[in-house]
Formats: sequence, C-alpha cells, structure tokens
Amino acid sequence: MEFKQIYTPGLAHCSYVVGGRNACVVIDPAREVSQYIAIAESLGLPIKGIIETHLHADFVSGHIELRELTGATIYITAKANAEYEHYAVQDEEEIQIDTLLFKMIDTPGHTPECSVYIFSDLERGREPALAFTGDTLLVGDAGRPDLFPDIKEELATKLYESLRRLEKLGDNIEMYPAHGAGSLCGKSLSSKLSSTIGTEKMHNPAILKHPKKEFIRSFLEDMPEAPDHFSRCSEINRKGAPAVSKLKKPIGYSPEDFSKLSRTGYVVVDTRDQLAFGAAHIPGAYGLSLKGNFATFSGWVLPPNKPILLVLEDMRDMSAVLKALYSVGLDNIAGYLDGGMTAYAASGLETSRFESISVTEAKKRYEKGEILLVDTRLKSEWDLGHIKCTYHIPAPDVRKMYNVLEGDKPVAFICNSGNRSLLAASLMLNMSSTKHVINVTGGTTAWSSLGHSLVTEGNEDCELPNR
Repeated sequence: MEFKQIYTPGLAHCSYVVGGRNACVVIDPAREVSQYIAIAESLGLPIKGIIETHLHADFVSGHIELRELTGATIYITAKANAEYEHYAVQDEEEIQIDTLLFKMIDTPGHTPECSVYIFSDLERGREPALAFTGDTLLVGDAGRPDLFPDIKEELATKLYESLRRLEKLGDNIEMYPAHGAGSLCGKSLSSKLSSTIGTEKMHNPAILKHPKKEFIRSFLEDMPEAPDHFSRCSEINRKGAPAVSKLKKPIGYSPEDFSKLSRTGYVVVDTRDQLAFGAAHIPGAYGLSLKGNFATFSGWVLPPNKPILLVLEDMRDMSAVLKALYSVGLDNIAGYLDGGMTAYAASGLETSRFESISVTEAKKRYEKGEILLVDTRLKSEWDLGHIKCTYHIPAPDVRKMYNVLEGDKPVAFICNSGNRSLLAASLMLNMSSTKHVINVTGGTTAWSSLGHSLVTEGNEDCELPNR
C-alpha cells in the first residue's frame, strides 16, 4: 500500500493519496488538484477514486476538477444529497478499488452527513488498517456540532452516538483526520496529524466515556467563532465547485482605472504587510496581510458576490493569493493593481492611512487613558490571557460592532502579532465615523516578551468607558 498525507497550511487541512497495486484513491482533496495528479504520477498509479468524508465547511474541495481530469469516481455518503455525478455510498457499504477495500460508516455530528472510511490492504488481508475520520474524530478532539445552529443539540447527540460507533474499531487502526491544530472545525485539536484509534480511546477527551448530557453541554459551550464562509463552502461542495483552470484570470489595471473600479462596487483586498498598509493604502481597502491567516479571514469577511481587486507587495505573491481565495470560494478575482502601491503613489491619487504604534507606546497611552484598547483575537485566546480591562471584539466582528467603539478617544486594535488587528483597523476606518484608528504592532506576543502582565479574569471589575 502506498500512502501520502498532504497538508494545506492556513486551513490546517489534511488530504490523502492511498495507492494499491494498480490504482490509487484521493481522500478529501483540496481545491488545488495538481498536487494529487503529480503524486499519482510519481507512484505510477492512475487515480480511480475520490472520497469525500463530508461536505467540508472551511474550504472548497477540488473533487469536481479532479474527476474531470482523471475520470475517477467520486464517493460520498448518500446523506450528502450531492448534486453532481457521484456514487452514493450507504452506511457500512464496502467498495473495492484494485487491492484497496474500504467501508463507509455514517457518523453524523459535526455535520449531518459526516462519515468515516475504513481501509484494508487486500495484499495483506481484510483486516482494517487505516481510518480516514474526516472531521468526526480528530486527534485530541472531535468535530464541532454547532455549525447548524437550528439543529446543534440534535447534532451534538448524534456526534456522541457516532463516537460510540468508532470506539468499537480496533485499537491498532491508524487514524487520519481532515484537520489539525489551527482549524476552526474543532475546539482543542492537537498539532499531531495522525494517531491510532487505541490512542484516541485512551487520551482523547471527546471519545472518553462521559454522561451524554455532559458531553452535549461540553460540545455546545465555548466553541470558537464560526466564520461566515463555513455555510457557503458547505453548499458549494454539495453542488460542486467550477474547475480553477476554467476561472477568468485577473488582469492588471492602471492606478487610474483601479481607483475608479474601487469606487464602483469592487472590493479592494490589500495583501501587504501591516506597516506598509498603515502608511498608505487605497481608500476602502481590506487589510488582509498574506503573512496572517489569509484564507480563513478572507472567507470570513469579504463579500462573496462582489468582484475583487488585489494589491500585492510582489507579483510573485499572486499564486499564493489566488490559491487561498479560491480555497474559500472567492472565485471572482477581477484584477490587480499594475505596478503596486509604488505606481499608485506616483500617480498622486488619494490614499488612506492609520497610525501604527509599538506595544511600549500603546501601554503608555493606554495607562494615561488616551486610547481605547481593543483585543481582536478569538475568545479562546482572550481567555488564556489578555491585557487587563481591554475590550474584546474578534476582528471580523468589528463589521457589526464598530459603532460601540465610536467616541472621542482613538481606537487602538491589538492581536497576537498585528495581522488581525490590521484587519480590524481597516474595517473600523472604512465603516465608522472614527478616523483616528491605530494598529498595535507586535501584539500581545511583544507585550509578553517585554515582561508586561496578562490576566485571565473578565472585565467585571473594570470601569470601561461607556461608548
């Protein structure tokens, strides 16, 4: 048996190629499918099967394009009600491709159609060897059941029951999930990208025996924020995304034309570093540094139905930017600023800016009461330690809560490094009447490295200004 694990940074996504004697199978492919074709060619094995463990919420899968390029059959549980050509697998059905035998187990919970695929290598025998658990069972965790708020209690109950099915599997079976640490598909994923069923039975809090009510409560409380694009990507995956190779390529626009388009319904996405963006950017641009978690936050905050214009630091960034945007279903990339901000500045066109300050200056001004300091990290990060008596608003939520921050004081945003606070600052500048916006560079990481304290308690004892 041949085996390859492919990791997609940013999305913390794992996909797989499993090969038999004369053919191979791809499990949970990312949208960029050339990598799987290259692996198959290196193995000398044609791709005959494409398995989807569920309708992924955090990224758009490349199963349709991979099928078009290889002629492989797509296998997905019948419960997915997929709208593209596929083989609808039934619970506990066994399917053989070459010397690979796999059985599907319906395991709803993370989503209604989640499933697990158990593989046997028939060259060695029928005993199961590998389990591709999708987002049902993760290393150290299980897939969150709250992505469908109207049925989250039902899904949490089903997740409990699904895990009871999986604990009957043999301890020796190697386990390979669809995500690792950094994904928002779970609450406390391990950085390890594989395990065994036996190890998870012993150490994974999600699969350890709990009273059902306690399990359900724990999986519906304190879950990380669910990005906007999760429901959108899930539906795209049900219908099947268009092939990336068939999408229109972005074209270069002069500064004058770019400026005109930016004022007529196009969305400007500036992928440069926080310091460059703060110094000068096109009015209305989203500050989404490629150095941050670009794919996730682009999918989270960018309007999905509007054409996108790109500002790049270097044209060599184009491939990475397009790959990230396509991975979260943002396909309408109209163009880019030809010559970048250097050409734009030389044209004399209007730019916007905001102040960037160090944590040392932020501390001084905050303690003097001169600024309103807002932590833009996720709640789980805030709970682990934050600057005392600061507001907590995750960066994407500034879109909805900017009016709470409007007032006489400048608003200073901070995260762990400066990339998410960059996004928050750009949103605040674009959406509110407040023009004095600040990004704190270095973030809480620099704050801690300088020896300044963080607290874990809430703001109950703080006198936060009434905005």
